[in-house]
Amino acid sequence: METAPRDATALASAVRTGEISAEDVLGESRSRADAARDLCAFIQEDWDRAAIAAREVDRRRARGKDPGPLAGVPLSVKDVIAVAGLRLTGGSAAYAGNVATFTATAVGRLQEAGAVVIGKTNCPEFAFGAITESAVGGRALNPRFPGATAGGSSGGEAAAVAAGISALGLGTDYGGSLRWPGQCVGITALRPTPRTVPDLGIVPGAGGWYGGGNPAPPGARLQAATQVIGPLARSVRDLRAALAVLSETRPGVRTLPAVPGNVAVAWSDGSALGPVRREVSAMIASLAEQIAPELRTLTHVPDLFAGSLAAYNRLRPMDPMIDHAAAVAGREHLVLPANLDSIQRSMETGARELDAAVAESEQARRRDLAVFATADIVLLPVAGGPACDVSGKLDIDGHSIFGWDIMGQCRALTMVGAPVVSLPVALSSEGLPLSVQVVARPGADALALDFAEWLEDFIR
Repeated sequence: METAPRDATALASAVRTGEISAEDVLGESRSRADAARDLCAFIQEDWDRAAIAAREVDRRRARGKDPGPLAGVPLSVKDVIAVAGLRLTGGSAAYAGNVATFTATAVGRLQEAGAVVIGKTNCPEFAFGAITESAVGGRALNPRFPGATAGGSSGGEAAAVAAGISALGLGTDYGGSLRWPGQCVGITALRPTPRTVPDLGIVPGAGGWYGGGNPAPPGARLQAATQVIGPLARSVRDLRAALAVLSETRPGVRTLPAVPGNVAVAWSDGSALGPVRREVSAMIASLAEQIAPELRTLTHVPDLFAGSLAAYNRLRPMDPMIDHAAAVAGREHLVLPANLDSIQRSMETGARELDAAVAESEQARRRDLAVFATADIVLLPVAGGPACDVSGKLDIDGHSIFGWDIMGQCRALTMVGAPVVSLPVALSSEGLPLSVQVVARPGADALALDFAEWLEDFIR
């Protein structure tokens, strides 16, 4: 039975009811992986242990026991998140032979819910990059849109899910590393409110190894405060199901009696956050116009989150990368020069300068969060254009931008600390996906999911 079109929710339901077996689902996943070797989505596959896990799911169901809400769902995991017995390289040649000896809390929760880990996915070194290319896994390709990147830094995850190899992917997001790849391949992604999902098991730092210890970073550190683990999937309802497991909460409970009729929405084309194509501006303006009759209120706020982007861009390069510095010590010759330079420069920041940047970021965040005094939901594009080419270049109406400049609309929301759903809603002139960020106030992850799920249905 062909299950490629099914999302994780449908697959789990079919396994739970006995319509299909977890072993059959895994077999189809492996067949698709075998047919897509050139994608370079994975740095390691684990089909033997996955088969054992799938058989256990089927045995539990056969014995009348609950096989879990994610029963038999093929799960892939980004190569900065630990899975015991599998490689944990962070995309770096410095750790090409490293194998994890424990499993990240987030991964363990998904496994306990019945998900079946099939392998580790490719990412740029230490997850630094808007495209995915590493000494460990090569260049990850876009399975749906040849010639375009799969994005970064969770590009291997995005490619695996879009190709139908995994039905659920687990990645990380610091400056857009879930949301941007989700757009590039045309799938959904969720950046949860920070600390909603446990980050134990991310490397470098956050409970992983790399550096012979686990230094406790100061609480003001940007990465410690804003980096999250989150899911990529083929539907918003899959994101909801994953978050329910990852957070051990009940984000499936509706937060308002009527979505969207009881919702106030603010929107912007994101041009205050970086260059934006005219077609992207037109896309989100058109979307706002279409949904306006369904909403309580709709407000255009052109400069949404501009202060937070400026604060993020100032603080990020001077944020001391304590864990990264420890990780590369003695292995500097194996680290990409640009990444090594960024790490070393960050450690040179003076205390007074750092304190000033942190204070500025907190002030900007408070100012920008004020939008939620009158709006329940904010809509912004994921980026100023669709997926860039495989070299990392994005054309914005005749002008080229590269790297982090592509991700300003994402980076601003990282600083704000809000939950964000990335949802494909249209196609560019090249036929590439264009996604919006559905944003709610910090802690209101369920509301962001509610509205995104309604919007997903609305645009069909």
